[in-house]
This record gives sequence, C-alpha cells and structure tokens, in this order.
Amino acid sequence: LQCTGLIDLGRLGTADRYADLALMIANAEENWAAPDEAERAFAVLFNVLGIEAPDRERLAFYLRLDPLTWG
Repeated sequence: LQCTGLIDLGRLGTADRYADLALMIANAEENWAAPDEAERAFAVLFNVLGIEAPDRERLAFYLRLDPLTWG
C-alpha cells in the first residue's frame, strides 16, 4: 500500500448545519441585487429546509468565526 496523493476535505464532517448555511448565504448575497431580494431568498431557503425561525445570531456567529478558523 502506497500513498500517492492527498485530497483536502476541508471541514468535511457532521457538524452544525448553520456553519454551512452561513457561508452559503454570505456567498449568495454577493449575487442578490437588492436587500429585499436577499431577504426573500433567505425566507425561501429556510422554508424549504423546514426551519420556521432561523437563528440569525448563530448564522452571524459562524460568519465571524470563519476567518479565524479557515483564513
């Protein structure tokens, strides 16, 4: 058995899905034309996910945490 390469899986694993959602929303907001459009997309996303009351503080936490842990 010989190692011939390595694949960086980054943060692959089971964790709080808000970590992924926060980064996805932050990235997508760059493409939304207006704040009201962003808010509608936010509502649709969490409705589809079945999350009735999205935890905005948790989303903000993960956005603040990301640069400290990933660079």
